[in-house]
Amino acid sequence: MTSNSALYVLGAAVIGIVGAAGMFIVEHFRQERRRHSMVRELARLDRQVCGLQSELEQLRTQKLSKERFRKKHNLHKVSSSSTLSTRSYDSVNEADSSDLEFYDLSDDESTQSTITPLEQILQEIDLNLNSGDAAKVKNAYENLSELNLKYPRDSEILWHFGKACYKMIATVSDPVVKQEFITKGIEMCESSIELNPKVADAHKWCAILIGMRSNTQSIQGKISDGYLFKQHIDTAIGLKAGDPTLHHMLGRFTYESANLKWYERKVAATFFAEPPNGTFDEALEHFQLAENLMGADWKENKLLIGKCLIALGRYKEAVKALGTANTMVDNSLDDEVDSEVKVLLQKYNSYR
Repeated sequence: MTSNSALYVLGAAVIGIVGAAGMFIVEHFRQERRRHSMVRELARLDRQVCGLQSELEQLRTQKLSKERFRKKHNLHKVSSSSTLSTRSYDSVNEADSSDLEFYDLSDDESTQSTITPLEQILQEIDLNLNSGDAAKVKNAYENLSELNLKYPRDSEILWHFGKACYKMIATVSDPVVKQEFITKGIEMCESSIELNPKVADAHKWCAILIGMRSNTQSIQGKISDGYLFKQHIDTAIGLKAGDPTLHHMLGRFTYESANLKWYERKVAATFFAEPPNGTFDEALEHFQLAENLMGADWKENKLLIGKCLIALGRYKEAVKALGTANTMVDNSLDDEVDSEVKVLLQKYNSYR
């Protein structure tokens, strides 16, 4: 908040004439801080998930290589002790080579997924979208644009297209173009949900894009989008409870709601019967569940666990959580997270 704005609000409070306009100004800057925080968080979260997906793909590749070697070795032994012709051996080997593309990471060699050609294409597109490479992201976006023209009522293509729109935001600098991608992405995800409301990822990416849209929204629009964000996240969790990113996003929303001041709740109540609500206990539960589901170091999430514990007055536990966060290495995060961890540790160090 600028000094002039701060003086305006303070003066209005002193003379007892704080009206709706004054509260709107306070809410405006409060919402702006939340928006910037959420945008940074989504970007960091996206990079973390992309890194995990890359590791999974590497494991899958290693698994396929081992399977190919074992099957070729077995076929070699069979050919040495039987009357199979060279032509028959080549035919069997070719079949194994192509079919292996449909194996998962399971140790059960007899288990095969029933992946379709379109699903295979979407998997490859996802790898490009998650690569962090602008050229690959643009290529994936163009491929999805073509697929959408060919299959305009395919729910999976539509939400993937929405995700691609989100990824494209980082490749452009023009605010108008960014907003166009946000608007188009929301439209794609909403169309996907209309066709099939039971797809968790469609709700997830719709929520993320709605969060981005707040950049150009009025105060009423920001609050309205907050409700939409929560609805889509709740629906997505109901459909895909094992997704740690969903619980983290819900935890973040709940934490911000718990932080609302009384006058901010009054602003929300002006437009809606029930203002955003949430408690630090609830936010803590969401962050802890997200951590358990992720099963790996997650510095940003651990920081927020510490902040919830501080808000609840559980300082000793908070310092322990922050100490753990301080030892975590996460190259996907910016210096702001590291700095906040260190500042809080120093502030509450006496509770060790």
